[in-house]
Amino acid sequence: MGAIREGQAAARASAGAAPSISPLALLLVVGSLMTVSALATDVMLPAFPTMARAFGVSDATIQQVVSVFMLGYALPQFLIGSLADRFGRRPVLVGGLLVYLAGSVACLAAPSLGWLLAGRFVQGLGSAAGPILSRAVLRDLYAGAELGRMLSYAMIVFSAAPLLAPAIGALMLRLGNWELIFVFLLLVAVALIALVLLALPETLARPDPDALRLGGVWRNAVRVAGDPRSAWSLLFMTFTYAGLMAYLLSASALYIGWFGLDESGFALVFAVVAATSFVTQPVNARLLRRYEPVQVVGVALPAFLVVGALMLVQALLGALTLVTFVVSVSAFFACFSFIMGNGTTMALDPHEERAGIASGLLGFAQLALGTALGALIGGFAEHGPVALATGLTLLALLAYPCYRLAARRGDAPSDRLT
Repeated sequence: MGAIREGQAAARASAGAAPSISPLALLLVVGSLMTVSALATDVMLPAFPTMARAFGVSDATIQQVVSVFMLGYALPQFLIGSLADRFGRRPVLVGGLLVYLAGSVACLAAPSLGWLLAGRFVQGLGSAAGPILSRAVLRDLYAGAELGRMLSYAMIVFSAAPLLAPAIGALMLRLGNWELIFVFLLLVAVALIALVLLALPETLARPDPDALRLGGVWRNAVRVAGDPRSAWSLLFMTFTYAGLMAYLLSASALYIGWFGLDESGFALVFAVVAATSFVTQPVNARLLRRYEPVQVVGVALPAFLVVGALMLVQALLGALTLVTFVVSVSAFFACFSFIMGNGTTMALDPHEERAGIASGLLGFAQLALGTALGALIGGFAEHGPVALATGLTLLALLAYPCYRLAARRGDAPSDRLT
């Protein structure tokens, strides 16, 4: 943990009397900030049928409350990264969370679906600061395999969001109606603002005065995107992220519409699947004491392909039951956990001086392309699980060549676990 103390010393020298923070507290803060977007999407999933009836629209149409949120989440990624490289992590985090808070209020007061979608778009804009800058904060303080381990530990905290959010959404429906979900999200925003102000020190040691100038933004973006290891890592993570979005957008239609679960049953099986991360993230952290991130991804991506192919065969044969579906998507979640944390390390590690915009570029690519592909696959969910299984298989086939190209650009002795 010596690296964090050195990084904090540099940050304090730049930021003045910024408070120190222990590694454990840092992980709790950063992990909590990572949950902003996941909470705002996953908590909505059990409410899809209720909201569709309330607004008189189809299940496919009500999915827009997630896809519009993700659009807003994708758009400011470059700007947030550049703002944070110029002014620091803390003020941009607080500003983003205030926008998220305003969007939550707008959703709570929305008189129509159109107004609700507008509020969700604003929520998405504000929520982008949390995941982007949590990665940037960790990159400010760590590098290499140590960065990968810290990302894995932070992801354990993050995993609480998909584990608990559907249950919270179902609870809100039992206590009242779907509007209570936005009361919950509003309270989360207030709590996170307080957490940043009271617990998180400034970690940016050297603000970049050119970060917001058009030439500086373009130059930094080209340096990140022009780095082959970062660019190919970004692509294989984008295809993997698309698999997650496809599952999220298909979950309500499949669990409730296809397999016949109610909202409580949906929340339970969704939590069972999400709990996979509580196992895989500590395992990943231990693996990184012996192997490089590129080596772990070299096993996880082929496993992703096998999971998708087996799921597709079962779906085509009509043999995919609720139990085998849950097992299949749990296996996908395990692969996802290994791929995304280590892929993030591969993409960000070369860019210590540009961690903000590098994280923003990573987020934008995942969200713009990943969400579009996931929404395309999720649009067929009401016809059964074949579309999701096909989509996961194709996405794995697209991701693996990108990984191979990224691995060739690395310095690891091997791209396979031995």
